Amino acid sequence: MGFAVFSMLFYVASILFITPMLLKAHSGEQAKKPNKTLFFSTALFAIVLHGLSLTPLFSHLFNEQDFTLIEISSLLSVIVAMLATCAIGFRVNTLWFLLPIVYCLAIINLILQAFLPFSIIQHLSHNLGLFLHIGLALLAYALCFIATLYAVQLWWIDRNLKNKKLALSPIIPPLMTVERHFFRLMFSGEILLTLTLISGAIYLPDFFAPHNVQKAVFSFLAWLEIGIALIGHWKWHWRGKKMIIYCISGMILLSLAYFGSRVAFGLSL
Repeated sequence: MGFAVFSMLFYVASILFITPMLLKAHSGEQAKKPNKTLFFSTALFAIVLHGLSLTPLFSHLFNEQDFTLIEISSLLSVIVAMLATCAIGFRVNTLWFLLPIVYCLAIINLILQAFLPFSIIQHLSHNLGLFLHIGLALLAYALCFIATLYAVQLWWIDRNLKNKKLALSPIIPPLMTVERHFFRLMFSGEILLTLTLISGAIYLPDFFAPHNVQKAVFSFLAWLEIGIALIGHWKWHWRGKKMIIYCISGMILLSLAYFGSRVAFGLSL
């Protein structure tokens, strides 16, 4: 629990470093970027400690024990936090506005992990094919989740530009830059989701069993939704609200595939 608590504190510190900048930008004032050394130090400590708090999860894999919904959710949140922070390190400035959301989700998952050890169980056997499937699934979900955050940011910037409520600021990315990153993330997430479905069909003998059919169906529907959006963008130049709706609805379907059965099982207990 100690790792989780200290990780939460460092996440909070990271949020506090960037919040004043974001508030100034939102109110139309000129905003400077935060001290990157301090920010990355606190963010790095938060992510490393978050990862250390999940070490029992990896021992579960080798001992043929069970994953809980909380453990899986926490693992996803630290992957998203790591990817988002690394992107900022590579000067992907479109992510500054999304970081507080990403870190808050990580904090919520850490709180649940540390203080609410629910036993909402899905059995995982330890074999290489399953490891590959799980790894692809986690990365696919993380990229699609970040793409969804980009979709929200895209909608926010577009709305404020139309209403002339957005001042020029070095931390507010150009709309076209956000849109370009959004499409790249959607495409990358779709590729990983395709590989996830293929690996599941190959390596999981009960992939289409009755107790797993919900995961397969919702994952396929999410893959189809995102695929239609990408084809529409490539062939008919879809963009704006239509793409945002497709992305968010695809993410909802993917979340139902990943968490729906576990939540339903937990509610039935």
